Amino acid sequence: MKKKRIIGFLALVALLFSFLFSGCFDSNAAKNSADIYCSLIFKSDAKDIQKIGVSDSEKDNIVKEYEDKIKDQLRKNVLLMQYSASDEQLNSICEAYKEALSKITYETKQISKSGDEAEVEISTANFDIKKIDEQAAMDALDETDKMEFTSNEEENKKFGEIYLNKLAEGLKNVEVSSDKSSNTFKFKKVNRHWIADDQTNFGYKLVELAVNKDNANLNIDEESISPKESAEVLWNLVIKEDSSGMEKLGYSKAFGERIIKNINKNDFKTFKKESGQSGISLSDDQLQGIINALRSAISKNSVNFEEVSKTDNSAQVKVSSTFIDRDPITNDAINNTTSQALSNGIRDKQKITEAYAANLIDSINKAQISSTTTENTFSFTKVGNMWLPSNVTNYTESISKMVMK
Repeated sequence: MKKKRIIGFLALVALLFSFLFSGCFDSNAAKNSADIYCSLIFKSDAKDIQKIGVSDSEKDNIVKEYEDKIKDQLRKNVLLMQYSASDEQLNSICEAYKEALSKITYETKQISKSGDEAEVEISTANFDIKKIDEQAAMDALDETDKMEFTSNEEENKKFGEIYLNKLAEGLKNVEVSSDKSSNTFKFKKVNRHWIADDQTNFGYKLVELAVNKDNANLNIDEESISPKESAEVLWNLVIKEDSSGMEKLGYSKAFGERIIKNINKNDFKTFKKESGQSGISLSDDQLQGIINALRSAISKNSVNFEEVSKTDNSAQVKVSSTFIDRDPITNDAINNTTSQALSNGIRDKQKITEAYAANLIDSINKAQISSTTTENTFSFTKVGNMWLPSNVTNYTESISKMVMK
């Protein structure tokens, strides 16, 4: 009888230990799981991951999910600047990202538990990825500004290379703030283990918490900007020189102003080249005056955006706008200049050129907006949680042609 009691007691002890290690009697089991997740994401430490019932393949998927989302954000950034990054470049940035994340400290606190559900508050130190990213882009724009290129494609390629190098450098040298970012995450008990309620996206949510203190995007499935809104933001940037909507694309208004400056610089180079080829020698001030008048004129066009189709990752947006007819403007300027030259006996080529430039600006300022509209349908692609034109270059060039025919 005593022997049976001893055996029964040992079985009870074994069962108790089984419950303890499975988290059944551990009031902080969900917190302990959160610590293991944080160690994986921030420190690349996976030694305890199997303690929460996560297999090696599941662990790899968690890491891959957040790496893929980081790459999506990078693709969005370089697509906006009309450049395409290689897989090798994106992988290099991911490694720099991991190096920056390894500096993050964190705290976990289980704040509630009911049956098979629990809530854990996770607080992390942080750094501002948007600030680092924008500084890298601004530095790249400043450096390419000082260079000479034979084409826009060459310039965009050089910009992309410098930007990605600057971004990697910024991430590796990041200084982590002691300010804390906090969020409460749900955990659930599955097969005796406590796992994150949204395990697929949990890694990326932790990254977002640590790199976007003020506006952490924890609603992974929600799009931050629709295809129609994206089309409008870029229209306003290119046609109206209005950068106020750039934050919807993850950038500041100041960065938008820098893009506008770059657009104007390229327009100036194009106008100067074309005027030289036509035999008209215009001063820089005259050229800039014409460009300013044109930009003011086209900004007065009205526009409408319509989302005509949309799937999970692709969409079509129809853009309809009024336009300005170029021929009456040019003809008016030529006729006025010819009349002035004949009536005033002007024969000097330079004086005639100056008169033509002044008349052209005057004609542009008086140009009438069309009573009809022109339209074009553009493809948009979802990159991360954001929609961008599938071909940014085609979109910006096409809408520029739409407003002046």
